[in-house]
Amino acid sequence: MPAWSLKVSAAFITLFVLFGSFDYARGHVKNANAPLQPPVADKPAAASGAPTPSPVPTVGPLFTTRPGQRPPTITPGPRLTLAPGVVSATLPPISFTHTS
Repeated sequence: MPAWSLKVSAAFITLFVLFGSFDYARGHVKNANAPLQPPVADKPAAASGAPTPSPVPTVGPLFTTRPGQRPPTITPGPRLTLAPGVVSATLPPISFTHTS
């Protein structure tokens, strides 16, 4: 196959894709009157106060130890501290309303 045929076919495919992309974009113009966010079907009720954590069930010991073994030390996890300029708000929880 000669080299010029590969060059011609590459140029043809490139132009075909270019014009096809312009045609697609021309057919899918942005609607300026479209709402920024669609209306929500069922709005969740506003949360009142801070959420209460669910209690941890006490069925049995969480860690088992063998005779003569010391129980493991449990260190608390990191605490969330806010910077002085950050203000917390009492807003309802974020819910995803995306539908496809």
